[in-house]
Amino acid sequence: MQHDAAAATIAANDEELFTRANRAAYLDILHTGIDGMRNKLSKQVFPDALPEFDDTEQHFFTAGRVSGFTERGIREEIPFAARVYDTLLSAVRGVMDSAGTGKPCMDNVDSAVCGTIQSLERNPDALLCIPRIRRRDNYTYTHCANVAVLLAAFALRSGADEKHAATCALAGLLHDLGMALLPVALLTAKRKLSDTEKALVKRHPMLGCELMSAGGSAYDETVKAALEHHERYNGSGYPKGLSGESISDIGHITGIADTYDALSSRRPYKDALYPHRTLGVMYQMRKKQFHPVILEQFVRLVGIYPVGSVVELQDGYRGVVTGSNYTNPILPVVTLALDPDGHAMCLHECDLAKDGVAGIARCLPPETSGIDPCKVLGIPA
Repeated sequence: MQHDAAAATIAANDEELFTRANRAAYLDILHTGIDGMRNKLSKQVFPDALPEFDDTEQHFFTAGRVSGFTERGIREEIPFAARVYDTLLSAVRGVMDSAGTGKPCMDNVDSAVCGTIQSLERNPDALLCIPRIRRRDNYTYTHCANVAVLLAAFALRSGADEKHAATCALAGLLHDLGMALLPVALLTAKRKLSDTEKALVKRHPMLGCELMSAGGSAYDETVKAALEHHERYNGSGYPKGLSGESISDIGHITGIADTYDALSSRRPYKDALYPHRTLGVMYQMRKKQFHPVILEQFVRLVGIYPVGSVVELQDGYRGVVTGSNYTNPILPVVTLALDPDGHAMCLHECDLAKDGVAGIARCLPPETSGIDPCKVLGIPA
């Protein structure tokens, strides 16, 4: 019962997770979710089989190549990725700020999406870690940019070609377009919203689709992402209460990426959750809120300990995750920076899956860890 109550809470409004009434259920889900992921991953029993789809539709899990990842080392790609992310933010700002005119400005979107795909193909870890480490104040802009990056990376990892990946990036960038028409005070409220206010917020999927039509960007995938990113696998979402395979691929993955970024971001009414804890909550909701196979593929993409996380190993060494492991996300590449006594050491990169090094014991808050992940990764200020 506790789990079902918290599942409904996520579907309705994520700040409910942090109310006193749901705290016990939330903590229960948090810990069992993380443990479940770790156990499954350590035993390598994530399903390899992909879900069956209607052949008449276009899908993420297409046969063919897996994009040429890691053509460039992460530290080499970071400066380019940082510029790409700034360009993407600028494009989002242009779209959202012009939405009130009834015709969103799409002038800089194509070039921003193109740069996103190019950076992800060279090294996805670089661009995926930028949003987590370089915090920006305006959640509305950064959230859309972050979801665009996540969807494009997911599509490329799943074997999609550049054209489809670019469509997915555009879908992520525009998925919350309808939010631009809501009062700013509503989006930044530090209190629980009234029923009337919640009903108004729930109109944003339809509002976004109307704006896309006016702006000439109403492609099938972007419309589906906007309409369905709050639909849920068990039918508890909105606006239509769709369930299971009646939700499109792009709707499923956009809903997952949207929730992941929302829970792992700082908001006016809550602090950010560590990504691995966010995934713990979401993993417990598989087959309820989220498509189980697509969610597990997403976990592999972002990693339980995403690049940029500050971690402590079981032997006391501390460092920064600087490389993902798609096969086994609990064993990423870590660059060690502090010894067990807290003394600085020459940076030493180790692959936890290959080098026989102790596994990760815990994540650490960067501000109190004694390690600056930006310096370790070479991210410009």
